[in-house]
Amino acid sequence: MKIKWIFFDVGSTLVDETKVYESRFAKIAEAAGVSADYVAEQALEFYKQNRKGDKEILKKLNVKLPKWESEYEELYPDTENILKELHEKYKIGIIANQDFGTADRLQNFGILKYIDLVVASAEEGVAKPDIRIFDIALERAGVKPEETFMIGDRVDNDIVPAKKIGMRTMWIRQGFGGLWKIESDDELPDFIADDIPEIAAILDRYENSKSLLETTLNTRDLGDYIGGNGKPLRLRQLIRSDRQAYPNGRDLEFLRSNGITTIIDMRTPDDISGKPSAFSTIDGFDYFNFPIQEGSQVPESVEAVPGSYMIIAGSPSLKDIFNKMAEAESGVMFNCSAGKDRTGVVSAIILMLCGVSEDDIVSDYMLSKEYNKERFKMAAIHHPDLDINIIIPRESYIRDFMRLFKKKYGSVEDYFECIGISKENVEKIRNKMIS
Repeated sequence: MKIKWIFFDVGSTLVDETKVYESRFAKIAEAAGVSADYVAEQALEFYKQNRKGDKEILKKLNVKLPKWESEYEELYPDTENILKELHEKYKIGIIANQDFGTADRLQNFGILKYIDLVVASAEEGVAKPDIRIFDIALERAGVKPEETFMIGDRVDNDIVPAKKIGMRTMWIRQGFGGLWKIESDDELPDFIADDIPEIAAILDRYENSKSLLETTLNTRDLGDYIGGNGKPLRLRQLIRSDRQAYPNGRDLEFLRSNGITTIIDMRTPDDISGKPSAFSTIDGFDYFNFPIQEGSQVPESVEAVPGSYMIIAGSPSLKDIFNKMAEAESGVMFNCSAGKDRTGVVSAIILMLCGVSEDDIVSDYMLSKEYNKERFKMAAIHHPDLDINIIIPRESYIRDFMRLFKKKYGSVEDYFECIGISKENVEKIRNKMIS
């Protein structure tokens, strides 16, 4: 879906509020008879707990909230340049909890000329996280939620409600809002930016995504390579993918028009119970769940990754998966969660069967590193104790897997025989792909 509008929050998104908070903490400290450093440190701890630090410290010290001194606000250094760049491609809107006169303040900052719509809580009589303020903005812009991005620093005020109504979301980790700890899937944004310049880079990646489906990050065709006979493999026969949650109309049309109507989901029952596949209930698609339990956990170390791929290759479910691929009369799309490990192993085995070069198999595997950049960011936030290097693809992971695979099985044909796939079905899989 082409993005038409980009909506921004204001405070700690476009406008740096650091000096306002410094002044506020100093006034709270003076009223309470404590040091400003103490107030700032205590407030910071509250923010890290997903609580409003300035409000909580007031309760703790039993003092009144000083007025907001907007005269100390200033633009982030890159705000104007990014708005100017984005305005050449998109309409720009504001959805913000702000006092009366928000447009005038943006004018004083010199950025109103890049903004097509301002929706502020004081003027509307409704504030975030109430979804009504988002509905107001979308109605005035004349745009569908899925044609928009909401960008803000507050997970609770910006990300959760915007996500709820179908907007794409980007969390910019600036200010105190950037300290928020993600605690549920409802809070997960689609993308994360660590500064303003990164916003443009993320939007560019999104607009130029090569994923075959709009609603996934990592859906690709195994037919993009040259087979052992020197000819291109056949397209639209076997499609590798990450999880497909709720495909939109264009995705469904793409799959149906290309005859890709058999869906093989390799996720575990626990994965599926929390994040079911819509294809299990969509008419016209044959959905099968063959769980590979062996690839659902993160390996213990970087060194353990190739061995974990061998364990995936030995999963009892692989017999069902390859037999279903062979027997399906339609094109097949197969997936795990990120389309990286379980899907990567299955893809490598199929490409080896078709005589694709080792370098091309490595290239296919490594594309998951590029396509899953946002997922890796999420993982670092969701699992701060995880060694992120374990889950980010490396060439050595798949090369070492193929070395171990050949050492154990000898050939791909011998592997299929070992797991109980008939020669007839092996040829059916090969013939699906070989021109």
